[in-house]
Amino acid sequence: MIVVVLIQSVYVLLTAIAFAFELVPWTRDAFVKYGRTRSTRTTAAAQGTVGAPLIATALEQFAAMTVPKNLFSQFYWTGAVVGSLVLLDAVLWIWRSCRPGAQDLTCTHMFAAAVQLESWIGRDPPDTVPAAETSTRALAAVVGLSMYCIHVATRLKECVFDQPTTDARMHVGQYAVGMVFYIATPFAIVADAYCARSWQPVSLWMVAAAVALFAFASLHQWRCHRILFQLRRIKLQHGTAGSYALPSGDLFEYVSSPHYLCEILVYVSLWMAAGFQAPTLLCVVIWTAVNLSITAHESQVWYRRTFGDLFPQNRRMLLPFIW
Repeated sequence: MIVVVLIQSVYVLLTAIAFAFELVPWTRDAFVKYGRTRSTRTTAAAQGTVGAPLIATALEQFAAMTVPKNLFSQFYWTGAVVGSLVLLDAVLWIWRSCRPGAQDLTCTHMFAAAVQLESWIGRDPPDTVPAAETSTRALAAVVGLSMYCIHVATRLKECVFDQPTTDARMHVGQYAVGMVFYIATPFAIVADAYCARSWQPVSLWMVAAAVALFAFASLHQWRCHRILFQLRRIKLQHGTAGSYALPSGDLFEYVSSPHYLCEILVYVSLWMAAGFQAPTLLCVVIWTAVNLSITAHESQVWYRRTFGDLFPQNRRMLLPFIW
């Protein structure tokens, strides 16, 4: 189905852009880094790289287009609203299939437009899903969407009520990527369950393992965020502008960016809840892992440069004891 291909293409494109920007030093500084790792001299290298002064000036101006990092809350507002609507649609799909005399269904209301698009461009419409199979597919979508909505709601609560404000900045391109991600991801969670020609029922133990992994990742991410928020509060209370403290406790004893590791595990748990048979969700997992690995690498470099010999030598970047 073309809508599934389009959703997958979004994450493939984002992953390719992330790799490309990371390979070039000045694009990495201007467009990849944000917050404390972002330098105030991010665009200077562009003039030495690009010969034409006009192009260099345009790149300078574009690289200087930043927004407050506090706008992260808008990502989670968007994810919560879109995720809730897609979840409601999935629940309605189950209800329609469970009614007496329910007929085979092509998809939910939200994917009806995509079905119409398939017919407009001359493609065969997707196969109808037998009513007896609908509940299996929709339940997998509901489990994944429920965990996703809990995740974004938790992050929204942290951003609005727990996280101290910051004057850190991020590039407007990062803001756009974040909005695209949180709009597309709820649809990515359900796309394969709705549109795949074959779908194997997910065993109860697999769902239980996915929920357990999600709970583990969510709990430790909350703890790690609380540690970071507390360090920021102490910094603000004492007015120690420009000074930083090395986080410690919980998974910080093993890796420098445990909150990123937990974020990756959250999306792995969503893929697990679908029985590892959703290629669109796999694209989400790959994008999340690549994006946060790049960010974790920048954080590791910053930690080592900032704290020098005080930085624990056995503290890995993202994977405990490994990497």
